[in-house]
Amino acid sequence: MYNCVINCCARALPVDELTRIFDEMLQCDFSPNTITFNIMLDVYGKERLLKKARKVFWMARTRGLADVISYNTIIAAYGQNKDFTNMRATVRKMEFSGFSVSLEAYNCMLDAYGKDSQMENFRSVLQRLKESSCVFDHYTYGVLINIYGEQGWIEEVASVLSELKEYGLEPNLCGYNSLIKAYGVAGMVEEAVDVVKEMREKGIEPDHITYINLVHALQRNDNFLEAVKWSLWMKQMGMSSAKH
Repeated sequence: MYNCVINCCARALPVDELTRIFDEMLQCDFSPNTITFNIMLDVYGKERLLKKARKVFWMARTRGLADVISYNTIIAAYGQNKDFTNMRATVRKMEFSGFSVSLEAYNCMLDAYGKDSQMENFRSVLQRLKESSCVFDHYTYGVLINIYGEQGWIEEVASVLSELKEYGLEPNLCGYNSLIKAYGVAGMVEEAVDVVKEMREKGIEPDHITYINLVHALQRNDNFLEAVKWSLWMKQMGMSSAKH
């Protein structure tokens, strides 16, 4: 019963209420299944409740119920909280437990190291990913575009775009948003505006983040008149141009 309640209501319940149900489940000697453990891991990870997430992962692992999703989720939680020591240790535990490091785990590590500007570790993980059997997905390419863009490495961004096209792929919405941001950092304002046009031509509807990135790219490069025009247009469309 408890597993069903948590599985069905996790998205609707506040974290405190979900925790109460989970704790009650344990006190009544009902055993959570793998799905329940993973849901609690996901909730605690996204809420940055790292201590609780670590405890849930430990319980799942000691009961032999931790699967690839469990490892991916706790690795992501460590990365988001910049706990790089435990992130690396968990990857080693993942391999020791007989699991191959998944693409999602690699993506989480790339994102975490890149956002913290630990580019040596970023490159090391990227090299391991390339040597693995994992195939890059849109999220991987989006992370690469975003991190390279943040560093102002526009040549690397161009290389990622070229690789995408070689595989017959195009950036998705997140990839395009990262590309606009990258062009803004590199001072390539016209290219940033052209990306929005390209998105529309290819049937990808720009979202709130698209326009925020464009406005900030314009502001960053002192193109304040165009930034004001886009900000006013966003206001007319019911969108805020403020960063969240």
